[in-house]
This record gives sequence, C-alpha cells and structure tokens, in this order.
Amino acid sequence: MTPDQQSGTAGADHHRLSFLDGLRGIAIFVVILFHSYTRWPKLLPFGDRFAQVPIFFYGWLGVDLFFLISGFVIFMTLEKCQNFRDFISRRWLRLFPAMLICSLLVFASVSLFPERPAGAVVWRDILPGLTFIEPTWWSVILGSPQGFIEGSFWSLYVEVKFYFIAGVLFFLIGGRKMIMVLTMLFLCAAAVSKLQHMFPDAGLHWPDLILRASSAEQFGWFAGGALFYRYFHERKMSLLIAAVLVAIASAIVIGGLRPQQTVAAMVVVIVFSAAILMRPVQFVLSRPVLVFLGFVSYPLYLLHENMMVAMIIKMGHAMPWMPSILMPLLPIAMVIGAGSLIAVYIEPWLRKQLHPLYRKIRFLMGVAVAA
Repeated sequence: MTPDQQSGTAGADHHRLSFLDGLRGIAIFVVILFHSYTRWPKLLPFGDRFAQVPIFFYGWLGVDLFFLISGFVIFMTLEKCQNFRDFISRRWLRLFPAMLICSLLVFASVSLFPERPAGAVVWRDILPGLTFIEPTWWSVILGSPQGFIEGSFWSLYVEVKFYFIAGVLFFLIGGRKMIMVLTMLFLCAAAVSKLQHMFPDAGLHWPDLILRASSAEQFGWFAGGALFYRYFHERKMSLLIAAVLVAIASAIVIGGLRPQQTVAAMVVVIVFSAAILMRPVQFVLSRPVLVFLGFVSYPLYLLHENMMVAMIIKMGHAMPWMPSILMPLLPIAMVIGAGSLIAVYIEPWLRKQLHPLYRKIRFLMGVAVAA
C-alpha cells in the first residue's frame, strides 16, 4: 500500500480509497495508450494511423484526472498533518523513493533504447526529477540550458508547486479559504493568459509569467478535487455544485476554443463525479485489475514513456508484418511489469532504507518523529 492508503481506516475508508486507486488505474491506462499510439506519430512505425481514435488521442487527459484525484487526497492528507513541515516531509517520503529508482533505471537503460523520443541524456539531466523542480527553473538557476530524462515528469513539477502553495495556505488560513484562493489563482491565470494573448501590449507580461511559473492554470483541477472531498464527507449539495462548477471551468479552460477537446475534458469531470456519487461506479472501480494499476501508477507513470515508445519502434523494425494495433501491447506489458516490480518490491525496500534519513529530516524540521 502507498502511504496515502495506509493512512486510511478499515471498512468504508478502505472501499473509498480502493475506488480512488481504480480511478488512478484508468488515468494511467489512458496516458499509456496516448503515448503508445498517438503521441509520437513521426516516430511510431504506424505513424498517425490511430490519431482519430478518441481513447488514444485524448489519453493525455488522464493527467488531469490525476490532478483531480490529487486535490481530493491532498486535502485529506493536510487534515491529518500537524503543520506544513509535517506535510512536506510526508510528501517527500511518498514521492522521492520511486523518483530516485525510476530516474536511475531510465538513465542506466538509455543506451539500450537509442530510439527514445527524448534522446540521449547526461547525469545532470536527472536533476529536475530528483528535486521536483522543472528544467526551465534550473536553467535560470544554473545559467545554462537544463535537460531532462522524461518529459512526463512535468506533472510532478506541477504537483509539487501545488503541495507548497496549498500547504502554506491550509495552515495559514484553513482548508476552506485555501480552496477559494486556489480557485481564484486558477481563474486569474486563465483570464490573464487570455488577455495577454489578445492584448500583448496591455502590460500583463509579468503577471502572466508569474502565474504560469506557479502552474496556477492547473489549480482548478486540484481545487475541484478538494471540494469533492469536502462534499464526500459533509454531503452538502452546495459543495457538490461548487466542485462540479470548478471542475467544469477547468475542462473549459484546458479545452480552449476547441469543442471536441472541451467535450473530452468534460468526460474527465463526469467520470470523477460519477465515482464520487454512485456506489455502482465505485464498485466497478474497486475491481482488482484497476486497483492494482492504480497502486503501481506512480512508478509506472515515471518510467513508461521513452522506454515504451523505443520498444514499439524496435518492434516495428523487427516485425513489420505485425498488425499495427498489436505492436504496442508487448512494450506496454513490459513497462507495467517494471512498474509493478518497483511498486511492490523495490520502492518499499528503499523507503525502509530511507526512513532513518526521513526521521532525521523531521527532527531537524522540528516535527514529531513518527513511529
């Protein structure tokens, strides 16, 4: 179990967290389909043949589903933490072990996969992942271009920004006002970005730059997830309406002026809302296959893209006669296997090895050391 799951209780809490893992399973599955069938048409052996298949083409929206889930879970986690330092140290232990393992694995295997979309890497390229600070920030800090080993890490940089901002707000002004501020930041980011595009000389460059640097345009998903959490526990219709409206606003913003993309983003809102509201949907999401995929989703997400795409390209060279729809299946199975090994065996072992360091960090931060 992940630390988030272990913080739950038996009975209803266990069921609740099981269907959240099922949602994670769906999220990682559609992201994998996107990367394996449509993300790299110039590199994949079947080109853009599957570009019009919605579940493949819109699979990138699985990341937004992850953000909704994160808003739900992080609000729950914040309520159980003593203070901001306690929260951040817990997040570090949750995120760092798998990131370290996957970063080293990806780096060590680069020579085996010269077909990687991200290309060759150097040691410095693991820096953004291990620090959860995006490459553009490191480029500014170091004064030179900063590479990376996996493009999919971008969502982790967004998550960590959210953790810091939400954590500070939660312990300064409380959970309800935190959600309000996150929503306002999201709306401001959307409005300023649009105005900057329409009126480039309106003097909005710096506000737009600051909001973009904080990834505030994604905070609507997190705020919506937090509101869904509050509704799930308080059962107030006003909270449900607010959660749905904020999530819909996020879907509209991410869809831009493209109707099909907006409708696809709305599907994310519908799926999440149904999971919160409907017991039959929770039952389906709690099926073992989806729960297991959700359980291994973090390391699987970290390592899958370049490795998997490189293997699909190899498959195309070695077996050009294979039907295109089947070519990604073995690479998908292999990265799922690798992610499973990390989640079930390697990550728990490393977390145990890091626990003394974790205790020291908490002690130095003035946080009560967990047993």
